[in-house]
Amino acid sequence: MSVPGTQDLVKRDILVVDDTPDNLRLLTSILSERGYQVRPVPDGQLALAAVKAQPPDLILLDIRMPVIDGFQVCKALKADPKTREIPVIFISALDELDDKIKAFATGGVDYITKPFQIEEVLARVETHLALYQLRQQLESANRKMSHELTLAGEIQRSFLPLELPELDGWDVAAQLHPAQETSGDFFDFRLRSDQNVELLIADVVDKGVTAALIMAFSWSIFRTYAEKYPEKPNQVIHAVNHRIIQDTHQSTQFLTVFYAVLNPATGKLIYCNAGHPHPLLFRGGGHQTIQQPGKTGTPLGLFDQNNWEPGEAQLAHGDVLVLYTDGVVEAQNSAGEFFGEAGLVQSAQTHLTKPAEQIASAIVEDLRLFMDGKAVADDVALMVLKYK
Repeated sequence: MSVPGTQDLVKRDILVVDDTPDNLRLLTSILSERGYQVRPVPDGQLALAAVKAQPPDLILLDIRMPVIDGFQVCKALKADPKTREIPVIFISALDELDDKIKAFATGGVDYITKPFQIEEVLARVETHLALYQLRQQLESANRKMSHELTLAGEIQRSFLPLELPELDGWDVAAQLHPAQETSGDFFDFRLRSDQNVELLIADVVDKGVTAALIMAFSWSIFRTYAEKYPEKPNQVIHAVNHRIIQDTHQSTQFLTVFYAVLNPATGKLIYCNAGHPHPLLFRGGGHQTIQQPGKTGTPLGLFDQNNWEPGEAQLAHGDVLVLYTDGVVEAQNSAGEFFGEAGLVQSAQTHLTKPAEQIASAIVEDLRLFMDGKAVADDVALMVLKYK
């Protein structure tokens, strides 16, 4: 009998466990003839010792054995992270349904009833070795992909400012908490030569590698057009949108953006909002007046148009400006409740007397407590500016 793929399984290591010498000799003989490396052992204790010394690729395991039976051997193997993935095929004279159910419940992948047919044993062995090999290849590919995504996330984070500039009279902070290795959220905070500050917070819709690539591209061209139109945030938004449409015409991704230019000396803020959540401006401590700078146009990457209008806000001493992405307000706990804008306002107001970095960290911590152990499904980005 010739089974396709057998040549690919040559020298795979099989542990055969059976306390009947005739069965042990027969199984060892037929598997060795097929090119497998076979290790025969006559009882459960020796089987566990053999696996510990050198984990095999597959185990053929009898059930009825002295001291430690096959069920106990399999249960011990599955309890150990180092051996739990080794496929175990039970091979036994027990033919009751309860025995078969117990075999699968303890972690067996298959069950062969004695007296067995040689062709059946070989077919089952080859099938499960092939599946085991494919699973190992998949796990290796997943580890490689995870490593590459981690590197991509590190490269992506290198685009963001490592340290925010110090501004006389201002306390500033920014945080990014990706839901995965890479992020579609990003921010920028740049002090220009004219001593004005560019503020940017954005959210690429969707997640994953594509969103990360759009993020990197958008971050780069924002810096380019911010220099070209230093006092016209709506022109920056229009130019960036045109480039996104032009250069990623086959992409279905889009992004929301809040972009502003702040004069630290006067507190004047000129801005443009492209479909992004309205920032929160807490006036003089924030317990009485909350404003939402909100001139809004469509998100970027949808239409090649120019419908964005500039807005203007005058910040005064004691004001706190909080910029955020929708991962904050749309976070949903296990009860189906949203953190919402109300949760963000309450959290921010509780901590407004603290430095900007502590305000941002406190909001993130309040969000974590609200989630009560549930993972946040979307990226979270925050920027806090406090006019001291």
